Amino acid sequence: MDDNKQRIADEVDAYVDDDATSINGDAEVTWTSSLLVEDRMKGSKLYLVLLLATIISSSFAELCNLEKQSGWYRCQGLTSLAQLASLPDSVVGLRLDKSNISNIPTNAFSRFAGSLIELRITGCSLEKIEDDAFRSLDKLETLDLSNNRIVAIETSWIRGLSKLKELIVLRNRIRKIDQEFYVLLPKLELLDIAYNELVDCITEENLKKLKHLKLILIASNPWSYRCRAKMTYSLKRGGVNWIKDWSIGDLLIEECLVHEPKADTDDEILRKCVDRKSFESISPILPALERKVDELSRKIEGLENEAKDLKKKD
Repeated sequence: MDDNKQRIADEVDAYVDDDATSINGDAEVTWTSSLLVEDRMKGSKLYLVLLLATIISSSFAELCNLEKQSGWYRCQGLTSLAQLASLPDSVVGLRLDKSNISNIPTNAFSRFAGSLIELRITGCSLEKIEDDAFRSLDKLETLDLSNNRIVAIETSWIRGLSKLKELIVLRNRIRKIDQEFYVLLPKLELLDIAYNELVDCITEENLKKLKHLKLILIASNPWSYRCRAKMTYSLKRGGVNWIKDWSIGDLLIEECLVHEPKADTDDEILRKCVDRKSFESISPILPALERKVDELSRKIEGLENEAKDLKKKD
């Protein structure tokens, strides 16, 4: 692309120099020839404008590339959503990544409303989403905002996405989900909120509002033990599949809630009970693990000595 730009620049310079020569080369320019020169200069300016437009268009083409399917684009290296101006209004799928877009303004994608079904903005340092940023996208089925810096799922920008089936916001800094969120997405099937900073439980009442929810990913959030127990129970009752990272902890939480005095009302007592039982559950295998570690250490030391001996022989 750099060679192409240089070729265009050289052509511009040659064209302008040629015009200058034709004007200055004849000291006695008649009135008629002056008009001809003036017309030619106007043509030259128009030519320059067209060339500049070509360069700008080529730059946009470098940022956004058509993917395998018609109507699906991937854009990288953006610093502003204004750089999407060269895309047609008929975009079906749009992926923005490896860019620096900290803010999504109101109506940012409204011109794609008639066709857009998938929008992915990932790894773009996104922090703020303005009210009605996704307004009019009533055909959108997938919204992926993963690997950004969003701190809350707010109804102000979720509103209007009535056909959304997948919302993916993993690896952000989300600490809050607006209560109204659960009634605004009646067709949601997948919710990925893993690797965030959520503490407040998602209640069974709110989960029931997501009537078509099939899978929820909730791993690596600082949920309390009590919250985890309630959510596990609610998800099981609702027949929703979920992916989390507390495995055997579920059983220990249930055991503490039943057998540890006051654990059913005091979060601190519950936490200490689960932590204690977690340690107790691995205590019987600790001696065997220590023996394995010693054995491996001796083997590594033997291999290191063999390597040293080989170096000495060389």
